[in-house]
Amino acid sequence: MFERYAIDSFKRFGEGGYGATFAAKDRKSGENLVVKVVDTRKMKLGLIVKECEFMDTCRGHENIIGLKNHGIGQGKHGHLYFIFMERAAGGELFDQLTTHNGAVPEALVRGFMLQLLAGVEHCHTRGVAHRDLKLENVLLDESGVVKVIDFGLSHQYGFDAAGNVDRSKPIEGFCGSKSYAAPEVLVGRGYDGFVADMWSLGVCMFGLLNGFFPVDEAKIADWRFEKLAKAQRARKSSVATILSWYKKDTRHLSPESVDLLDRLLLVEPAQRATMEDTLSHPWVTGQKAPTPDYYDDDKLHFRGGIGGMGQSEPFDMEIMDDAPVYRSLGGAMESDLDDGMPPAELPGMCRQDAFGGERSAIALDFDF
Repeated sequence: MFERYAIDSFKRFGEGGYGATFAAKDRKSGENLVVKVVDTRKMKLGLIVKECEFMDTCRGHENIIGLKNHGIGQGKHGHLYFIFMERAAGGELFDQLTTHNGAVPEALVRGFMLQLLAGVEHCHTRGVAHRDLKLENVLLDESGVVKVIDFGLSHQYGFDAAGNVDRSKPIEGFCGSKSYAAPEVLVGRGYDGFVADMWSLGVCMFGLLNGFFPVDEAKIADWRFEKLAKAQRARKSSVATILSWYKKDTRHLSPESVDLLDRLLLVEPAQRATMEDTLSHPWVTGQKAPTPDYYDDDKLHFRGGIGGMGQSEPFDMEIMDDAPVYRSLGGAMESDLDDGMPPAELPGMCRQDAFGGERSAIALDFDF
């Protein structure tokens, strides 16, 4: 297999905790590729192969990075696993924040999000919950086409006799990236991977439109999350609430974008917008947004519960003893949020490592 590919060890695109990505070329077709080289001493071989299986399951869609080939190295490279993929040289979606010096124009965000939604919907139809959707895991090719990458933390659902994705069994365990992970994930109880993906999509959209995260971490140790949950219980707009902490308002956003974000960033998983809801939303379809009705007591409802289990009780935000430790980015005091007081410190956005992987600390060696 490896005779077919040339790897440029001097052109490294990035490096993570257990591998690195290099430029590569298919000698047979002449196509420019990238190769993700993973050190099997730092990540179990079975997990690497599983990631490739997820990519293979989701291949065939223009908004999913294309898997070309993969396999274990030979000789002195026998501890390395090589994953050859299509090259997307337009940078990460996160880079758009730098390009635009903060918030990205809404028209551009809508174009990116429509493609991102299409890619994630494709994964969901194949039974795959991504579980680490973030701006760093979305690349652009030279034409600006979105490519979802990094399926290392994904979950594969089975299918029932009718061919429908079977989400009846909740997923257990912490997984994702801190500021993008859904609150039900951080609590550490069973959750629906598709519903958790929708929260992460909301964080991506909010971040692009505003230049900062809606919350530092969706758990009660973060004062922002406590305030957000309280506002939602009072039937207030999440977007307007978040911006008010920093003495900002929603005038730079369309009513349609505010409405969709309010639905995606609902703390209660069973109330959160589904993929079907989102794809039919006016911000996505280009129609005018209706008067919001989801904060109406008469219309507020659950969408079948986590994992289709018919849950009808409110989501419990109690923190577990073994939950990840919170470290605040903002450092605002409660008094900072009172009327007439200085605004809370505006948080920034930074690239984040995922949690939930199995790694060890040894030196990386990529001597090709």
